[in-house]
Amino acid sequence: MRRQLSVITTFALVTLFVLQTERSASQEKVVFDSSILDVFQARNIGPANMGGRIVDLAVVDKNPDTYYVAAATGGVWKTTDGGATFKPLTDHLTCSIGAIAVSQSNPDVVWIGGGEANPRNSVTWGDGAYKSTDGGKSWTHMGLKETQHIGRVVIHPTNPDIVYIAALGHLWGANPERGLFKTTDGGKTWSHVLKLDADTGCIDVAIDPAEPEILYAAAYAVRRDGFSGGDPAKQYGPKAGLYKTTDGGKRWEKMNKGLPDNQYGRCGVAIYRKDPKVVYAVVQSEKTGVGTKGNLPNKALDPASGGVFRSDDRGASWTQVNTLVPRPFYYGNIRIDPADDQRIYVLGTSFFVSSDGGKQFQVGGGPPPKKGVKGGGGIHPDHHALWINPADPKHLILGNDGGLYISRNRAVSWTANRGMPLAQFYAVAVDMRKPYRVYGGLQDNGSWGGPSATRSEEGITLADWKSILGADGFHCQCDPTDVNIVYAESQYGKPSRIDVSAGKKGKGIQPKSGDKGDTYRFNWSSPMLLSPHDPKTIFYGGNYLFRSADRGDKWEKISGDLTAGKAGTTYKSTGHTLTTIAESPKKAGLIYVGSDDGRVHVTKDGGKTWTDVSDKVPGVAKNRWITRVECSHHDEATAYLTIGRHRNDDHKPYVFKTTDHGATWTSIVNNLPKDAPVNVIRESSKNAKLLFVGTEQAIHVSLDGGKLWHHFKAGLPVVPIHDLVIHPRERDLVIGTHGRSVYVVDIGPLEELTPKVLAQPAYLFSVRTAQAFTPTKVENKSKAYVAPNPPAGATIYYYLRAAAKEVSVTVSRDGEGKSSPVKSSPGLNVFRWNASMPGDYRLDLGVDGQTYTQKLRVEAAE
Repeated sequence: MRRQLSVITTFALVTLFVLQTERSASQEKVVFDSSILDVFQARNIGPANMGGRIVDLAVVDKNPDTYYVAAATGGVWKTTDGGATFKPLTDHLTCSIGAIAVSQSNPDVVWIGGGEANPRNSVTWGDGAYKSTDGGKSWTHMGLKETQHIGRVVIHPTNPDIVYIAALGHLWGANPERGLFKTTDGGKTWSHVLKLDADTGCIDVAIDPAEPEILYAAAYAVRRDGFSGGDPAKQYGPKAGLYKTTDGGKRWEKMNKGLPDNQYGRCGVAIYRKDPKVVYAVVQSEKTGVGTKGNLPNKALDPASGGVFRSDDRGASWTQVNTLVPRPFYYGNIRIDPADDQRIYVLGTSFFVSSDGGKQFQVGGGPPPKKGVKGGGGIHPDHHALWINPADPKHLILGNDGGLYISRNRAVSWTANRGMPLAQFYAVAVDMRKPYRVYGGLQDNGSWGGPSATRSEEGITLADWKSILGADGFHCQCDPTDVNIVYAESQYGKPSRIDVSAGKKGKGIQPKSGDKGDTYRFNWSSPMLLSPHDPKTIFYGGNYLFRSADRGDKWEKISGDLTAGKAGTTYKSTGHTLTTIAESPKKAGLIYVGSDDGRVHVTKDGGKTWTDVSDKVPGVAKNRWITRVECSHHDEATAYLTIGRHRNDDHKPYVFKTTDHGATWTSIVNNLPKDAPVNVIRESSKNAKLLFVGTEQAIHVSLDGGKLWHHFKAGLPVVPIHDLVIHPRERDLVIGTHGRSVYVVDIGPLEELTPKVLAQPAYLFSVRTAQAFTPTKVENKSKAYVAPNPPAGATIYYYLRAAAKEVSVTVSRDGEGKSSPVKSSPGLNVFRWNASMPGDYRLDLGVDGQTYTQKLRVEAAE
């Protein structure tokens, strides 16, 4: 039975008085108040099929059903029921987390170390330390803002006021606020107890549970360059290594007996709980293998090359027990079974386990890994966090790039927890189905597609999201004329064309070099674009711009090398590549490209000739990353440009606009936050003055072409915004976050919210076509995350400049309808007509005797 036409539901989603007036002798000027934006609420649509990177865990040992999960860019989450449900705790604070710790002597005390310390190419930073004294209900910032990346937090076993923080420091530049910090008064003051130099910080620290004045610290000198290569440019330093103190940090000794006699890279350390004289370490030296393999396990021992080391005398001397050092910069964690010093776990691309004190390691503790899965026992690869229950060592909790896993049988088998939407999207795209689907590429989790809504009463489930391509995922593009054709890619330039209706592997369509000696270079996240003028035409960026007129079957180069690199050269850092492509919707062949080495080029003739406009961008150093170019939907000569320099240790935003095809550029940064680099900019195709930018923390919107920016909160957490797409039909802003999956929010009213509208006493906004359907019932016994569907029926926005005496809404058809009173508060109001039959309706808003009218169409759902 279809929903009946009769009920009007009104919601109190109303802002406070949102307009102020400035009077002069000649006119009254309306001043926009950003509180009007508070009515917009984004909706998370998932996915949670993959958990995103988990970097740390903090478990209450005496009550292991209560624990905290630290996500790399998804904030901190808490469960009190063993993982059946999770609650985010830091949505308003910070997104990037490096470490978390709970006081075992007072579990209400919890500490966060901000900024992931795994120095990969997509890492983001934090702003110091936070403390909670009520189990995560509230937080206080405790300083150390410039540490940016924190590898470990440890709390004294009996005195929760004593805390140590291992701070890695800036990843793209030197800074003094790095090393090991200590507080003895709960964070009121800090002592810099291990201060090495401006290039060497600390990545790990462990405290002796029996003699807490004894600590071991791992010092690390790491530096990333301006590109997005796999390994950091620098991984070693003369002051890096393993240090020990016996007096709570007053004096330190660099341990060396039995350890490598050369420079050190990343190290990790663990103390045997039952007998703290036993200490293990995983050690990277300058002779350790780099790349994704590092040092393989169980090879001929050679202490100089690093590996797994054991000490039986609290670090006075060490013995190499294995060569294993998994991908050194990305892991560096070792754990000991609290009841068996022969049971050792080393976290890496694979989950390594030893039962003989490290002499031999095997992958996982369970059955052989599935084909193509390196984690062992079917778990996702790339492991970063492990907790072992001290009362029951069979009980393990594991965090990796695929999320959270629990074992109750000592790693023989694992159960994935899918209760948190933590997917790290690099880019998103939308198709033209009803409801439309969102596709996108994820960090270490391939490319996926899922619906913006379903016809189920339950919502959007894990089953509604489908994997379309493996490896790491990045840009996707959807054919607007054929909903089954989707383009996706994996790292370093491997695009595929996929027929999503067939459920088969896509066809690889990578451009291949036919010229001897001409090696193509591709970015970690290579830009891809379907022409807005011809969906069969696709552009792809390497160091050249490639174009295909037949959906990728054949390619042609339509440029020379558009970077600052040298054609035919392969660079160790994998830099000097294109990062963004835009073609004007107003003119075919008017194309802009930007690169990771700061170049901006434009062609007006489809690539026959190119103009380098890099030097026309004012006030920005040349070592920069062009994050996005956006062509105007309204004016052929207008385009927008965003630049990121966080890879140069500069967090300022850079946003520019040209109105002459790039010959000149004007900054429109204006009042944007000064410490949030911009990743993306979008212009509304309905309103030339409406702009959105996504930064490493939030979304900001301008209603006047960039003169003034407003924080577009929309109920979003603090999270990196890596991509924004405005759906061409539904007028949803689709938000690709790097840490909290995908959100959507209706921005239709914003596209009509002009100064003229704001000056009127009232206004009824256009109404999106509604869908009539009977929801299906699906029984879901899973604990997995389910994303909410949008409210049923039609969502209707109206604006009141001032409070009104009488406000009503009438929905009528064929002259018959029903009038109902609605909210009369000033500002932007929203109500929902939550029952409907297919057909065309008239919608009337009555305000103190005045009537405002719109059409309302209801379609039968497909």
